Amino acid sequence: MKEEKLHITLAFLGEVDESQLPPLTETARRSVSQYEPFSARVDSGGVFPDWRRPRVIWLALRDGDQLLRLGNDVQATCTALGFPSDHPFRAHLTIGRVSDRLPEAERASLQAKLATANTHHFDVTRVMLMRSVLGRAGSVYSELASFPLGGA
Repeated sequence: MKEEKLHITLAFLGEVDESQLPPLTETARRSVSQYEPFSARVDSGGVFPDWRRPRVIWLALRDGDQLLRLGNDVQATCTALGFPSDHPFRAHLTIGRVSDRLPEAERASLQAKLATANTHHFDVTRVMLMRSVLGRAGSVYSELASFPLGGA
């Protein structure tokens, strides 16, 4: 996966009418401003939905619960505005997708590599509202708004 496409999805909203953006932006800004910047780290990984049918390859994120609380708050904010979530927030970084069935040897190799992924620390300083447009080469992302943690 290209580095510029790496992101943590706190909430997926689907189709959003332009008229919904101002209240969504303001409510998200208030919600995010309650959190101070924090550090997190990339940990070992896995796949969704399971190893028999891997579709999404991910790395776990660890941070002492701040990311989990932030993700849950953002999802609650979105739900209150009429954007219900179809699953609970899981702190992870999607690093790839599997389009075909993985042979057993490749699946075992991937599982071993993800179990021993190197730890990488990073700072969480803002949340962005992004637009995603699916194209031939995958999703193209554009920033609609940025909300600094702590309201700075």
